[in-house]
Amino acid sequence: MAQGVAISIDALSVGFTIADYGWKMAIAAALIIAAVTFVICIAGLWIGKKFGTKLSNRAQILGGVILIAIGIEIFIKGVF
Repeated sequence: MAQGVAISIDALSVGFTIADYGWKMAIAAALIIAAVTFVICIAGLWIGKKFGTKLSNRAQILGGVILIAIGIEIFIKGVF
């Protein structure tokens, strides 16, 4: 539940930010976001295989908290 809320807040804040860009800058930002997301996903898969279920419960909670914090920070900066 926490991860779902965090992802929603994060996506909303990114939408506010990219809405102010021109179309060229929006496409460049989307490509950069896609590339960084791909690298982070590959790293996450590698870490997940490496540590397995040892840290699974704590990792989900920590990931959700981090996403919520980042989303709230970006949202606040975008609004104010």
